[in-house]
Formats: sequence, structure tokens, C-alpha cells
Amino acid sequence: MRPFDLLRALTPPGWSLVVALAVAAALTLGHGLGLRWDPFNLAERRLAAAETRASTAAFDAAARRLEFEGAARQARRIDLHHQQADSVARATDRAAHNARIAHDASLPLDPARAARLREHDRRLCDLAPAVCATAPADPARGGDHAVSAGPAA
Repeated sequence: MRPFDLLRALTPPGWSLVVALAVAAALTLGHGLGLRWDPFNLAERRLAAAETRASTAAFDAAARRLEFEGAARQARRIDLHHQQADSVARATDRAAHNARIAHDASLPLDPARAARLREHDRRLCDLAPAVCATAPADPARGGDHAVSAGPAA
């Protein structure tokens, strides 16, 4: 029996099987040699989707880094503000205590000096009207005369 006799003996389903095996072998051999056939362009679509995800992840990472840096700067500013507020409170308490225990604390203030101080206070209020306009007079803690309750700064 010769090889050509075997080919003549094949039926149509046999020929379909031989053709399918030949196509599969050609595709496998071509794939092994580096040939690619992508009729629906799926590889390029996957590549574009991966690049989009990568760029989105990079932007997201940059945004998180900026958020973290901003939060750290804000925490430092808040700490500095609290330190300054504590320093101002301590200095104010020291000054008020020293004023109460001064040797001339119980002496009445000279009317001319009181007028000068009122004039200076009025000029300061002219420079910063928002500070003075809303500051009601509150009694001092030590039972002294009323003082302005406006902000320290």
C-alpha cells in the first residue's frame, strides 16, 4: 500500500480532520516562530486598557502623595499655632500677674495718662476696625475694670 492510496481512501470527514490538523500545525508552528494573528485586535485593546489603568494609578498615587504632604504641612501649622497661642497665654498671664502685684497697682491712674491711652486705643481701632467693632467689654478675671475681649493678634 502506497501513501497515496491512503489519501484516496479518506472520506469527507477524514479530509476535514486532515485539513484541521494541518491548519493547527501551521498555526502552532507560526506562533512558535513569532507570527501573531489577531483579527479582532484584542492584544492592542488589552494594552490600551492596561496603559489607562497604569496612568490612572499614577495620577491616584500622586494625588494621595499631595494629600499626605498637605496634611503634614497643616499639622505642622496647627502645632505652631497652638505653641504660639500657649506662649501668648503664658505671657499674658505673667503680665497680668505682674500688673496686679506692682507697687503702684492700687493708685488711681492720672487723667492725662488715661486720656492718652484712650487716644492710642482709638487709633489702633482705626487701623483695625474689625477687631474693635465686635469686641464687647467683659469684666476682667481679677475684678478689675472692664477690658476688651477682642482677639490677641
